[in-house]
Amino acid sequence: MIRRLFCLAALAAASPPVQAATFVVADHDSKALIAAIQSAEATLEPDRIELARAGLYIIRDASDSTRRLGLPLIRSAITIVGNGAEIRRYSDQEFALLSIAPSGKLALENLGLAEASRGALINRGVVHLDRVRITDSLADGTNAIVVNYGTLRGWDSEISHNAVLAAKRDAGIVMNFGRMELARCRLSGNTVTGRRSSVLTASALLNLGDIGLRDVTIEGNSALAEPNDTSSAHAVVNLGNGVLRGEGVVLANNWPEEANTLPVADPDALN
Repeated sequence: MIRRLFCLAALAAASPPVQAATFVVADHDSKALIAAIQSAEATLEPDRIELARAGLYIIRDASDSTRRLGLPLIRSAITIVGNGAEIRRYSDQEFALLSIAPSGKLALENLGLAEASRGALINRGVVHLDRVRITDSLADGTNAIVVNYGTLRGWDSEISHNAVLAAKRDAGIVMNFGRMELARCRLSGNTVTGRRSSVLTASALLNLGDIGLRDVTIEGNSALAEPNDTSSAHAVVNLGNGVLRGEGVVLANNWPEEANTLPVADPDALN
């Protein structure tokens, strides 16, 4: 009996905690933010991470060098409450900020993601974006700033002033292969360039999945293929079997001028 109780106690000690936890991260404490995500990943219940009001979290090194990620891969259910804070890469290293595994569920609230260098967010699970700002990021060696293979829902959010440069393959600021819903969101001031005229460039959205847009503004974006070819340049592109629905969508001042339409048909279907 004593041995059995000891074994049960040891098993309980080795098992991850089952209760949800809340982690409060002080301003400028990026190491604590990474540790909070790692701790949240060790629990079985949804966890909450609260950042400092209007705080700044500088990411100087990839926490996951294999996947080239600034923050640990999200495999469980986590909510990050930003309180107006910003997570910003400041490094010579090239890495994305966030990636969500197929098992992951991530909710971001009132948070900025900035200056990623291999895109900002890669989703294969479920992501909710509530008042999220994705800005000032590059896609170096990748073809998008936000890539969705799973389910992504965003409202009252902004994806602005990002760039995908000299893409070797079809590229967009946002590439959707899964299911995406955006409401009251804004995509503005983004730039996409392709390395050759055969590369399709979408300065806002390139859709190969299922996407619904409601009261979305797409403004002041530009796309072209180098050196100065706009024949395959658009703001929004719907490819293959992609389904795109839009209500109250505003396209304005995108370049080239003919890009200000929704949706653009699959160019291959026109040949």
